[in-house]
Amino acid sequence: MAAMNSIKGFLMRYFTRLNTGMREPVRAAPDVPVAAESKDNPIVNIILFIATFISTTIVGATVADSYFDLFISGLPYSITLILILLSHEFGHFFAARRFGVKSTLPYFIPFPSLIGTMGAVIKTKSPIPNRRALFYIGMMGPVPGFIVSLVSVIIGIFLSEIKPLPAVADGGGYLLGDSLLVSFIIKFIHGTIPAGHDVFLSPYAKAGWFGFLITSLNLMPIGQLDGSHILYALVGEKQLFIGWVTLAGLVVLSFIWPGWIVWIAMTLVILMVAHPDVPEGVELTMCEKLSGWFCIAIFILTFVPVPIEFL
Repeated sequence: MAAMNSIKGFLMRYFTRLNTGMREPVRAAPDVPVAAESKDNPIVNIILFIATFISTTIVGATVADSYFDLFISGLPYSITLILILLSHEFGHFFAARRFGVKSTLPYFIPFPSLIGTMGAVIKTKSPIPNRRALFYIGMMGPVPGFIVSLVSVIIGIFLSEIKPLPAVADGGGYLLGDSLLVSFIIKFIHGTIPAGHDVFLSPYAKAGWFGFLITSLNLMPIGQLDGSHILYALVGEKQLFIGWVTLAGLVVLSFIWPGWIVWIAMTLVILMVAHPDVPEGVELTMCEKLSGWFCIAIFILTFVPVPIEFL
């Protein structure tokens, strides 16, 4: 009976958090002094940045005659991607500073993968005072990142070549899916791609493509992602319904591309569906609301249902 009550209590707390985004307050033990707030030490941030720069340079390398050639050939991809991530995270950072919200410097995440990184994050260290502050903190990451990605994709696709697709028997390759925006840019620059051919992305276009992917993932209106920040500032508690619709959409898409299962699990375990409550404060102006809906449009234009297909 005690075990059943414990499970029941856990499930009630979990579903409450899933639909409110709120954690239970942690009660301090009596007579335990509260530790003084520690100052930020940028050494960890610098080490992670250097490690991410190295990992993305290795992933972007196209020549391996020597270590020097490998390093140089990987720079166009790594520098472009790092600039996209920097613009995104420091957009958040300076917006938080503007509204008096304490935050950490960006933590880059090196990762041996097709991208070379899992992106970067900052962590707020004080409450967000109102929805207008939430709106700008949420928006000022994806918008700068999107702009840098867009420039990279346009220049990169112009420099990209159209080549025949490799035979399936060759193996080891992969195809990157096209978002609505990437499809339009390719069509505008290269016209109709012949059957059996594809655009082989230059390093700049590849970095921009991943920048679009990172932007769209961050703009999903779930939990405490940037898209949820923006949508909650726009429509308040109605974000919860759209969050559940988005999660249901990911469940459907997981039958087409199993990689979405990871995002479903992250939502249910870490992100949650609802955005935590934030005081209303001053109402957003019409210009600010249009900017917020523009961010939702960016999400639609950059979203890729099947991001990667292995040959």
